Parts: sequence; structure tokens; C-alpha cells
Amino acid sequence: MPQRFPRHSLALVVVAAAVFTIACGKEAARLPDAHASHEQPARSAAVPKAAASVAEASLPTTPPVASPVAATRVDVVFSGKRDETERLIAYYQSIRLTPEQERVKVEALASIPAPCCSENPLATCCCPCNMAKAAWGLSAWLISEKSYDVVQVRQAAKDWLAAANPAGFSGDACDSVGCTRPIRENGCGGMDAAQVL
Repeated sequence: MPQRFPRHSLALVVVAAAVFTIACGKEAARLPDAHASHEQPARSAAVPKAAASVAEASLPTTPPVASPVAATRVDVVFSGKRDETERLIAYYQSIRLTPEQERVKVEALASIPAPCCSENPLATCCCPCNMAKAAWGLSAWLISEKSYDVVQVRQAAKDWLAAANPAGFSGDACDSVGCTRPIRENGCGGMDAAQVL
């Protein structure tokens, strides 16, 4: 007579396999190229969504147990380099948000002082400089493609600004000829999207 395993042992094996599959699939996302096709490659039915490749820029799903840490976690890694800023500006130019999505963006960025003119919020800035357009493009991408909420968008914008200028911003670049300085040098990164400084 064949030996039988207790049901609870089988359940533990199934749970352990599921946890292993999800844990192995968690990788930092990269920003996709805004000029590339928006079509996503077909996903194999055998590959769970949580195990999607970094190239597809999928983010891990929210953990089942809600917590303040999980709610604010941002799984996009920023380089702060010029090509990344150019990609974010391209998102700003190409992604159109619904009125509800726009409200999420504005609420997320309204509490962040604009790095170049701190008397204005990043949601509006004092003018559409390259730094502001990049922050708006990042927000639009996260909201439309990744369904980020207000808290997550706010944190991602702060993370990108920190990567773009690790030394921090004075908040007065617009009053000190900073419009023509690179973002990394406490500037606005220029005003022309075709020539990011």
C-alpha cells in the first residue's frame, strides 16, 4: 500500500513553493524607453507576473499585509543621469493623464517645494524647466503605467531628485541664473527639452 503524506505537509510544500517563486521574481525596475513601442511582449503563461524581467519594468505586487512601509515603497532605481532625464521629459510629452490621474499627480507633487524655486510647489513650479518636466513625466509614467498612488509618486519624485543632484538644491536657482545650469549643479537643467543640461 502506497504511503500517504498528511494534508498539512502538502499544504506547507505548496506555500513554500509559492513564496520561493515570488521572492525570486522581485527585482528593481528600470524605466522603459519612452521612444520605444508601448506594446508589451507576450508573457508566457508559465511565468508568474511577479517574476517578470527587469527589461519589462514590472514592479512587484504590493505585499498582502498592508503596512506603512509597504505603502510607500518605491521599486524604481534612478541613475539621475542626463539620458534618464531626457526619457522622463519624453514621458511628460507623450503620456496624457485622465482628470483623476492628474489629481493624483498634483496632490503628490504639491507638498514638494520646487527645487529651483522653493516658493512654488513642484506640481506647478514657476516655469516648465527641464527638471520640472522630468518630474512631471516621471509622475505621469508611474501613475498611468504602474498605478502608483499619491504617497508612492511623492516618494519616487524625491528619490529621483536626490539621484539627479545628490548634493541637494538651494531652492533659488531661478533667482541666481540657475536656469542654464545642469540639474546636478543645483540648476534647472535648461529650458529646452531638446537640450537637457
